[in-house]
Amino acid sequence: MNMTLREIAELAGVSPSAVSRYLNGGSLSAAKYEAIDKVIKETGYVPNQVAHDLRTGRVRQVGILVPKIHSKSVSQVVEGAHEVLAKAGYMTVLGSLEHAPESVGQYLEWMQAYHMAGAIVMAANDADVRNGTFQNCDIPLVVTGQHFKDFNCVYHDDWGAAKDLTNLLLKRGRTRIGCISGPKTDPAVGINRIEGVKAALWEAGFTPAPPTVVSDFHMASGYEAMKQLLADRPDIDGVFCATDSMGQGAMMALKEAGKKVPEDVSVVAFGNDWANLVSSPQLTTAELYQTQCGRDAAAILLDILEKGSDPEYTRQIKLGYRIVERGSV
Repeated sequence: MNMTLREIAELAGVSPSAVSRYLNGGSLSAAKYEAIDKVIKETGYVPNQVAHDLRTGRVRQVGILVPKIHSKSVSQVVEGAHEVLAKAGYMTVLGSLEHAPESVGQYLEWMQAYHMAGAIVMAANDADVRNGTFQNCDIPLVVTGQHFKDFNCVYHDDWGAAKDLTNLLLKRGRTRIGCISGPKTDPAVGINRIEGVKAALWEAGFTPAPPTVVSDFHMASGYEAMKQLLADRPDIDGVFCATDSMGQGAMMALKEAGKKVPEDVSVVAFGNDWANLVSSPQLTTAELYQTQCGRDAAAILLDILEKGSDPEYTRQIKLGYRIVERGSV
C-alpha cells in the first residue's frame, strides 16, 4: 500500500515526528513503538528512501572494494559487512580491483560523486597511504586486512599467526625452512607474515634470514616459487607459504620433484581455503576470522556515520586467528 508518513501517523494515533523517529531508530515510548510497528506491518508500508536521501544529501549505500571476486576471504568479509549494514538499512555496492589494482582512488571518487555514505576497502596497500588516496577521501572509510595507524581499520594478527606456524614446523624438527612470500606492497602478507617467521626462527637460534621467494597470490606462482626454492636450497625441509593458493602450488612442485609431504618437506600456509580439504595431504594453515572482520568494519563505519569522525581518534580492531593442523606437517 502506497501511504505517506502522515497517514501512518494518523492510523497509529501518533505524531508524524514519532513515525520519523521510529523509522530512523530514534527514542520512543514502548506504547508508541508498538502502535507504529503494528500499523506498518498491517499496511506493508515501505519508506520513500529516495526522498530521505534527497533530504539528507546521503545515499544509504556503502561501497566495498575488494581485490578480487573469486576468493573465500573476500566473500566472508563481504558477507559479514552486508549482514551488519543490511540490518541498519544500508545497501552494499561491490567494486572489484582484480583487473585494475591501481584504481582505488578512482572508485572512491566515484563513491563520493554518488553521495555514498561510506566505504570499506579490503584491497588497500601501502601505496594508497603514500599517494594520499585515503587522506583525500571525503566519505567515512574503513580499511580491512591492513594496519595503517592513521586510519580506521580492522586487521589480523598476521605476525603472530606466522610465528605460530613456524614454531609448528620447528616442533616437527624442521631446521631448513624457506618462505614463499607475497609482495611487500601488501604489508600484511608481504611483510608482517615474513617477520613472524623470522621472529620464530630467531628465538629458536636460527639467525640467518630464511631463503625467501617473492610471489603473488596464485597457485601457479606458488608452484614456480617452490621450484626456485628447491633450485637454491635442495635440502629444504620446511616451507612457509604466505597464502593457501601458493601453498597448494608449492606442494605440487614438491611432488613433481619427488619430495614427499610431509615426510621430506613440511608445508604450512595462510587462509584455510576450501581447497585445503581436498588436497593430498590436506594443508596445515592459519584461519583468519574474515566474517568477523567484515562485521567489525561495518560496525565501525556505522559508528562514524552516527557520531561523526574525529581526526584525532581512529577506530582500530585487531583480530586473532586459529591454527588448523592437518597432514602437511
